[in-house]
Amino acid sequence: MGNTTSNHPQITEVLTEYPFQHKNCRIASHSSQRKILKAASKQNELPHKSNRKFAPNIVKSLEFKSEGNHYIKIKQYKKAIESYTKAINLYNHDSIYFSNRSVANKLLNRFQEAKQDALQAILIDQYNSRAHFLYGTVILIEVQMFPDISEALIKQAQLGIEELEKASEQVKQNKNEQKNKLKVLINQNLAKGKRMIYLIRQEIDKRNILTLKQTLTDIAHRQHHHFDWNQIDQIIHKKIEIILPECFVCPITYEIMNEPTLINSGLTYDKHSIQQQFKLNGYFDPMTRENIDPLGLIQNIQLQQGIQQIQQQYGWVGIENEKDYKAIKFE
Repeated sequence: MGNTTSNHPQITEVLTEYPFQHKNCRIASHSSQRKILKAASKQNELPHKSNRKFAPNIVKSLEFKSEGNHYIKIKQYKKAIESYTKAINLYNHDSIYFSNRSVANKLLNRFQEAKQDALQAILIDQYNSRAHFLYGTVILIEVQMFPDISEALIKQAQLGIEELEKASEQVKQNKNEQKNKLKVLINQNLAKGKRMIYLIRQEIDKRNILTLKQTLTDIAHRQHHHFDWNQIDQIIHKKIEIILPECFVCPITYEIMNEPTLINSGLTYDKHSIQQQFKLNGYFDPMTRENIDPLGLIQNIQLQQGIQQIQQQYGWVGIENEKDYKAIKFE
């Protein structure tokens, strides 16, 4: 089995939130507590006015959450889990506490714990898109770890796909940059999950064909018939050829674009990729070196529709080189 933990450089940044800096973990004054409560209210971390009586616990739990986020950022995942656990013990009604701890558990390959935390986050807040993403992703990873293949395994993988589709629907219209980064990861894992189901079905078909072939061979031998197995095998193992237009691929990443975006140089890039280029190198077209107006980015709707059509038809387009479903690396 391949390495199921992602090496994506931004995954910890995307899957956890950083509303407070680590230096604010220790709150000395009542005024500081009021500031945190006010910030928490804006982020819906205080679900109802009746919870004001839990204010001291909530303030302290927010400190532990911020501490956990800091540990995630510096890749001390066990300490992050300890901090999130302390936050949950003080106030267990915040969905983000559980989804953040789920991230840390996943990064340590503690998939069962990650799955439980993601599910608890969903039970608290069904609109927690990160929790749906994590829950669906861990289900797909567990499918990879199962020793044998069956139709039941495909059904389990489809549950993971359903969770990722829920996450995708929730972030679809969100313009928040953090959500846009999450959208990229969701789309990647959706494609990989669909490819995985396709490959599992192929393995099941091969196994069934071998059984059927042996049965037919026995029957043919008894009745003195002959089958042209070469011709039959060619029909059975005919590959699906996906013609992927070059314009569907981002010139920066060489991967199929999630959000094709037209810039004033006339070229189209994936939105996330070109924005990263702007941050690193300034507002220049990486291909032509022309100056770019950052406010002039336009969604390439026709190209987006073309990409969506081919994705709906094949599901896994962009990762069709994967041959072994256990080797697929999920984000």
